[in-house]
Amino acid sequence: MNYLQELINPRPKQSNSMVAGITSKVLQIRKESIKESLSDLNTIGHRQDYVATIGNVMYYDDSRAESVNATWFTFENIVRPVVWIAGGYDRDTDFRELKQAVRKKVRALICIGRYNANLKNTFQKDIKEIYEVKSMDEAVDLASFLAKEEDIVLFSPACKSENEDETYIERGNLFTDTVKKLEYECLQ
Repeated sequence: MNYLQELINPRPKQSNSMVAGITSKVLQIRKESIKESLSDLNTIGHRQDYVATIGNVMYYDDSRAESVNATWFTFENIVRPVVWIAGGYDRDTDFRELKQAVRKKVRALICIGRYNANLKNTFQKDIKEIYEVKSMDEAVDLASFLAKEEDIVLFSPACKSENEDETYIERGNLFTDTVKKLEYECLQ
């Protein structure tokens, strides 16, 4: 098992590989053709995407997780402590389904944006360190300060953007660009 597979459970890709293997037997397709097809398979962008490792802290973009259920699934697949960046338009979001996973895995929560009262109130008894920031730059800087060696900094908002015109792609790209900027600064 490689380093990344230790961090995020590879079950979905294993399932794809198993289906491909069974299909190849039934249709008598060569193993080499299956390997080529699986290696060319594009994954969904901004879903548990590895961005960088900075100071033995791994950064992941999960901006596509704009629902509690999607963020729950991500937490189920992480096996290391997390500094979680979340938030957006959360006024009607019920975060209670995340409580058990958050208790087990999240060391700190960084709420991004203006509408975070619901998010903070839901987890105030489960997470000792909860912070509120206004921008992605602030969120990534704070996360890099809070994260300990071997932690994961995870941007998984669990709700839509507070800006109706902003997509998960734009938020994910902003997170990725900010982390890459931090990585570059750390190398200087």
